[in-house]
Amino acid sequence: MNVAFLGLGKFGQAIASLVEYNGGTYDFAEPSRKPLLSQHADMLFLTLPTQFVRTAIMANGEFISDETIIVNCSKGIEEGTHLMVNQIVRSLGRYPNYYSLIGPSFAEGIVAKDPTVVSLGYKKEAHVKTICKLLETPYFKIEPSKGYRALELASALKNLYAITCGYAQGLGLGPNTRVRIITMALDEFTVLAKAMHFADYDVLAHGVVGDLVLTCSSELSRNFQYGLGLAKGDSDLGGHTVEGYYTSHSINQIAFEHKVKLPLAELTSNIIAGKVKDIAAFQEFLVQ
Repeated sequence: MNVAFLGLGKFGQAIASLVEYNGGTYDFAEPSRKPLLSQHADMLFLTLPTQFVRTAIMANGEFISDETIIVNCSKGIEEGTHLMVNQIVRSLGRYPNYYSLIGPSFAEGIVAKDPTVVSLGYKKEAHVKTICKLLETPYFKIEPSKGYRALELASALKNLYAITCGYAQGLGLGPNTRVRIITMALDEFTVLAKAMHFADYDVLAHGVVGDLVLTCSSELSRNFQYGLGLAKGDSDLGGHTVEGYYTSHSINQIAFEHKVKLPLAELTSNIIAGKVKDIAAFQEFLVQ
């Protein structure tokens, strides 16, 4: 089986290390240094920022076919189109063997062989065992989960809410406030998932609550770090891809289209846009 990666940054390398652990080899394309694959991909991992998924797939179209098993690991919403990764892929061609690997899994933890469990969202169960065999190790386990749309929604929203948590910590607010934000975030995810008719969503999935708690609680998260900076008046992205920043440009439009209110998401978008200056009002919002 020819295994390939689109994107081989820190997270791509971490997932690739699982392939190597199980005796596999892989090809890769990396926009900044090796833009094209070398051969047809039987299994393709998307491990690059969501904002680059479209161009990377288009550039490597000759190496991807209807038979290719696509495993998405990217977490975010495309700026401008307001599309999640499964929607981006669907807009580019007929790729029926699509899966999403989503869960609480910092690259550093995978490389360090910390015990980790993630969700694998699927529509077709046919290739689940193949993916698990390729990636599972004594320290990295996969929990199959029917449906990938809700997982991808959760993975995008958690980046947005991690910014809020970082912002709160930067203001000097402690763990009590962080938990308040996380519970509000789970409520808003549920509201939006229902409005989008994602009948298979599960807030207890590793790719939902697990990923949210990890990203909202650790300074290893770029989104959390960005929130810390905002609290200090620093809105510079530092040359990094901060997925929650891009999600903030889409989430209000998505909520509007589905006729729901997401007050915490809207507040976070305003924080990112520099429209929130009253710290007392922020605290009051969290206890209303």
